[in-house]
Amino acid sequence: MKKTQKWFEEHYVNGIKKEIGHDPESLNLSVMNNPSSLGKVALFGALASLSLKMYNLSIEENGLLFIQRNVMNNELLPEKSNFISNDEIDTIRFKKDILQDKLIIVNRDGKKLLFKINKKIARVPWHKESLEKVQQIYG
Repeated sequence: MKKTQKWFEEHYVNGIKKEIGHDPESLNLSVMNNPSSLGKVALFGALASLSLKMYNLSIEENGLLFIQRNVMNNELLPEKSNFISNDEIDTIRFKKDILQDKLIIVNRDGKKLLFKINKKIARVPWHKESLEKVQQIYG
């Protein structure tokens, strides 16, 4: 049996969520922003990858909880968490791709947030299962 990476263990992630006042049983996904857009790469080359931010996305009953991960070791940073209430969200949709799916969140003002989601993460079995469940919900 392959060992899960320490900062991706479900009990660790769920414990942090509970610690900051959210449902420890809600679905989790590991998502990242899109630092290497064509414009950023053209301007900054490989340095664009330094703007990568990874998050644990928790699908809560009343919204979406994003907890940023440390770039160096993937540890969750509870002090860098953001919650988007369902009242602020107009639409949530997935766009499937070969290696990574895209999560698109549009707020009531029409502004978009775009995140990439790997279909699988090595030694993180819950990620693929959660992704399938979330895609069924938001299809």
